[in-house]
Amino acid sequence: MKPGREGTGADAERGIMTITSTNALTTGQQLPYSHELEWPEGLAPWTVIDETGTQAEPYEHFAWMRQNHPVLRVAHPQEDVYFVSRYADVRKGMRAAKIYRNQVNDEVPFAFPTLMDGSAHMKLRKVVAAGFTPKAIGLVADRVRDVASGLVDDFAARGGGEVTEALNRPLTMATISGILGIPYRDVAQFDIWTESMWAWFARVSRMAPGLPGDEEVSQDLFDYLGEILERLYGQHSEAVAGHIARAWKDDEVLTRQQAIELCVFVFIAGFDTTTRLMGNGYLVFEDQPQLLDRLNRHPEDVDKFVEELIRFRGPVHKAPRRLDREVEVAGLVLPAGAVVRLLLASANRDEQQWGPDAGSFDIDRDNEGHFGFGHGVHQCLGSPLARLEARTMFQLIAARIDSVDFDPAQDLALLKGNSLTSGVERLRVTVRAR
Repeated sequence: MKPGREGTGADAERGIMTITSTNALTTGQQLPYSHELEWPEGLAPWTVIDETGTQAEPYEHFAWMRQNHPVLRVAHPQEDVYFVSRYADVRKGMRAAKIYRNQVNDEVPFAFPTLMDGSAHMKLRKVVAAGFTPKAIGLVADRVRDVASGLVDDFAARGGGEVTEALNRPLTMATISGILGIPYRDVAQFDIWTESMWAWFARVSRMAPGLPGDEEVSQDLFDYLGEILERLYGQHSEAVAGHIARAWKDDEVLTRQQAIELCVFVFIAGFDTTTRLMGNGYLVFEDQPQLLDRLNRHPEDVDKFVEELIRFRGPVHKAPRRLDREVEVAGLVLPAGAVVRLLLASANRDEQQWGPDAGSFDIDRDNEGHFGFGHGVHQCLGSPLARLEARTMFQLIAARIDSVDFDPAQDLALLKGNSLTSGVERLRVTVRAR
């Protein structure tokens, strides 16, 4: 341990130390801001919210940050944000939950596990986990394959189309609605509601601009889900929402409002990220078209394809945290109370962890330890479901489609303006059926 630093045994084991003397170290407040740096030609300065789309494909930004500014200070009207981009530093932050706090806001705006720490987080996680057991996931496997099979057959017969609306969103909506216990006939309306809810959530908890009327529209969703919870409780449903209803009514560990908000969280987390993950797979097929033939000949390789896709183009790019105490990251002292965003997607392409070809998709790579579904106590509970959906979809695509073609300049729209996720928003492709 260097002079001037102290840490408990547990902290030192994780590589996290509190700072008692900062004389020899640069403090976060002394760092230049992102907009004050000389970025390489073609890279706009990194911002907290990507309102222009310059960060829609952020991997060149990440590579430059890892090399030159592994802790990047970014100005925002509310408060400065520090972006951490190297694998080793991100891993330390994800493992040190008592120091890197999930609760960024003074008051938690919604009953979302990703906004909470400690016992409050574990209480919600335990309720949701009851509906995401291996047995529960296994019960929807046939539903996933049936829905995906029909969607892919139609898509191949038409010669392609827009993958988000024709393939990915219908599959994820049908799957998560089944897991939750929400009638599938109501999914179209639910999609409109959750878009407003997601915008409201991002506005009040993630420094995003939101949408006009997002809070008012979300209230309709709350009313609808209150009725759903009452019905599933009366039916003794084993769906996730049934477990949530009993946690509210029988166990009294949740209030009615918390139960509703937890349902919203499960739905949004269950369809948005998986939809984007599957959309990102077509970008890989465009770059490596031979993979379609390989997955057709060796369908068992779809597991490796999906896992490398999660590392290479996982949809969740950032994990927001607030520091409980002063810490050192990459030789810099960040102040207690600072907002930090751990760049999971950057860590997943760090050359120091994955080798010089970290920025390439390699289906045969040993990618154990990636952060595609988080890490530590906040590891995504729904990851087995997301993997099931992606594996099923890409296995069917490879079996029934011989080629995928699109013009990135005209057919591809990437997500922008989001504070957490990235990836395909819309993509129109032409396919040739086998």
